Amino acid sequence: MRSRSMGRSREVLRSLASVALGLASAAGNTGCYSDSCADSYWCEVPPPEPSPCDGDPRTATALDMCGVFVSEEGNDSSPGTKDAPVRTLQHAIGLAAHVRRDGKAPTRRVYACGGLFEEAISLPQGVELWGGRLCADGDWSYGGPLDEQNALTVVAPPVGIPVRVLGGDDDAASAEEDATSVIFGVRVEAADASASDGKSSIAMILEHGARAIVQSSVILAGDGKDGEPGEDAPSFRAKAGVVGNDGVDACTTNAAPGALPVVTVCGDGIESTGGEGGDGGREMGGDGTSGLPEPVGTPENRGLAGGGASSMPCTDGGRGADGAPAERAAGAVDPGLLGIDGWIGVRGKDGENGGVGQGGGGGGGGKGRGPMNACPADRPQGGAAGGSGGSGGCGGKGGKGGDYGGASIGIVALQGSALTVDASTVLGAKGGDGGVGGTGQWGGVGWGGGNGGRSVTDLSRGCAGGGGGNGGRGGDAGGGLGGHSLGIGSVGASVAILETSKVSPGQAGTGGLGGNTVLENNGGKGKDGTALFWYRFDAPDPEPPQ
Repeated sequence: MRSRSMGRSREVLRSLASVALGLASAAGNTGCYSDSCADSYWCEVPPPEPSPCDGDPRTATALDMCGVFVSEEGNDSSPGTKDAPVRTLQHAIGLAAHVRRDGKAPTRRVYACGGLFEEAISLPQGVELWGGRLCADGDWSYGGPLDEQNALTVVAPPVGIPVRVLGGDDDAASAEEDATSVIFGVRVEAADASASDGKSSIAMILEHGARAIVQSSVILAGDGKDGEPGEDAPSFRAKAGVVGNDGVDACTTNAAPGALPVVTVCGDGIESTGGEGGDGGREMGGDGTSGLPEPVGTPENRGLAGGGASSMPCTDGGRGADGAPAERAAGAVDPGLLGIDGWIGVRGKDGENGGVGQGGGGGGGGKGRGPMNACPADRPQGGAAGGSGGSGGCGGKGGKGGDYGGASIGIVALQGSALTVDASTVLGAKGGDGGVGGTGQWGGVGWGGGNGGRSVTDLSRGCAGGGGGNGGRGGDAGGGLGGHSLGIGSVGASVAILETSKVSPGQAGTGGLGGNTVLENNGGKGKDGTALFWYRFDAPDPEPPQ
């Protein structure tokens, strides 16, 4: 009986062992068992111990194993421990982002003393910056919110964008798709007009794909710079026309050729050509040719050709049409673009060049034979040739558009990035005013036509060419866009602003005036900048989200 009982017990144990092993395999090998299947048994696996580096930045103990330490009193030759901190934030970030000397994984955290760091920093994805540490007593505990006694870690470079959170191209960060950088206990101050365009002021940028939580921090943009005025066109008149050539006198040849045309070549390659004078003939005079270029529309003066003498005397060439003045160009209206360097605004439109004055028409030629011939019998009997038309003046150059005013933006979040603002203040300041548009140039003066050839009778004389038209005035340019003032500007990004935070704009810049205008005349004025707590550059509706 005893042997049967023991055999039955072993069979039961084997069965239980098989079940236990199966369950253990299904559960990730959480079961425990000895080398003997008969002795298999269940055991409880204790929960993982919490990491000493976990915890709230306000209360967690700062340990050497958890991060790299940086202080104003440190030295970048030091290892970055509590007792031997480094001096600069960017050096500390570099140490925190890479494998340590002993081969251990990167700490991916920086502990920063309260104090002033005049440097721009780039934070790889997943690296945390815990600022506001009290370092005098050596415990590196959090000093509390900003007040007169406790100063946050201040990141305030004289130029550049103070904080840049990089995207997910960092190898260590890319292993974790949700790697997020935490910026805690930091005061970020951008200098006025310190972005790469020399106009805008932006305190922080989240690059494409970056993830960041801004917590218990203050993010302050500086003022944007006013846009420069557009360049005025030259104050002197554009190139003038040329006087037409005189026609050949009567009685010098039986067929006097008309005066050759004159040409003014303008800077844009367009030519103004006076009409050719009509030939002087024996039986009748030749017609002149019309001036060029052909006028637009039906102006009063059209540079028409003069008619040659027949039964009636010849006629003078017509005065060329004046070039059309260019209208004032439009001011900037587009909101601009966010990019890796911040915000790029929009200039006002450049003024167009004025129209070229038309050349005058060539004068008609005279005839030599008629009821009262003027030429002596022993001389050629041809009438006088017509004078060519004078060429027109060149059009004036247009002014250059006014430059945009710099923006003031607390945080810029680019495509694919994710931003959370928690218990923090993010403020825009003053956007720069747009620059005024440049003024246009006056067109060149058209010159008179050449005289017709001389004679002693009305029928045999040549007629004068018409004067060239004046060049049109160049257009005044449009004013530049006023700079935005935004707490946050985003494009294709996820933004969460918790109710514990304050995100506000300052004052937006006004659009620049059009060239040669006054405040009462808004022609060519650039659009004023936008002032919002959060502006989505990719949103069709410019109103802030509700």
